Amino acid sequence: YPRHEIQQILAIRATTEQIQVSSAALEQLAAIGERTSLRYAVQLLTPANILAETVGRMQIEPEDVEEVDELFLDGKASAQMLQDAEGFMT
Repeated sequence: YPRHEIQQILAIRATTEQIQVSSAALEQLAAIGERTSLRYAVQLLTPANILAETVGRMQIEPEDVEEVDELFLDGKASAQMLQDAEGFMT
């Protein structure tokens, strides 16, 4: 999907899940979705929301997205890491 479509899908999903996302965080999630996958970007919504709520915010901000993106790997990155691990997958 192109970035603008990913952003629209993420906005719809956030609304459906009653998650508030700043426009900057939504743009950041769309960029991540374009780089990795739409599925991964959608999956980041929940942990980013939990992180925002933990620090007392009702809205996901770019720093929340950045932090959860550093904590988790998308499917391709995870598979690559396993493949690169010597002797792990033989």
